[in-house]
Amino acid sequence: MDISLNQQTYEQFKKDIMTFALKPGEPVSAQKVAQRYNVSRTPAREALVRLQNEGMVDIYPQSKSVISKIKTVRIHQEWFVRRSLELEMVDKLFNRVSEDDIVEMRETVKRMERLGRAPRTHENSYDYIKSDDRFHEITYRVSGESLAAQIIENMLPNYRRMRILVDFDEANKERTVGEHKHLITLIERRDRDAYRDYLTMHMGHIISDIEDIRRDFPDMFDHEDST
Repeated sequence: MDISLNQQTYEQFKKDIMTFALKPGEPVSAQKVAQRYNVSRTPAREALVRLQNEGMVDIYPQSKSVISKIKTVRIHQEWFVRRSLELEMVDKLFNRVSEDDIVEMRETVKRMERLGRAPRTHENSYDYIKSDDRFHEITYRVSGESLAAQIIENMLPNYRRMRILVDFDEANKERTVGEHKHLITLIERRDRDAYRDYLTMHMGHIISDIEDIRRDFPDMFDHEDST
């Protein structure tokens, strides 16, 4: 089997879940995945299993498979993981960051800004959130914490989909871009205490926004789940 085809199917399937081209609660199967991406059932089945392991697909043996609905309890848990990891890295980041790293951060935020102003499509939404991720990945890399980046990329499906829903609102998207710019300014000033406080505030929006998002997108959430 062509490994690149397996990876390509997985990545496209994941992107469609992340951007809600495939809606939470929507039935899926190896056959449907194979037809959607014009592949055989082998890469389709592998993609289903990988995304089940990442919490994006619920597989009920001998019954059905569906795109996982967003779980509020899990958002809080995944947010705690991300918040803990990022705040723990602040000292390492400030001790190691270079001017080249700051330039890379600025270029990444410029890309976020361009994508934020572009027409909202599934592709643009995905590229926008990947650019947001890229900004934070730079801080993980500079800190020497590559495992943290992998955990956040692959194991926080509820949190990451919630971020996309939050930034469907243009005002929230502008807020996100503006706060990334200010985080860079604080790094340039070498003001680690202010950076730590501002980062805490920046990551806290997603928790304060949950109820508004649940109200605006009720079908996206698991309503048997409770906080």
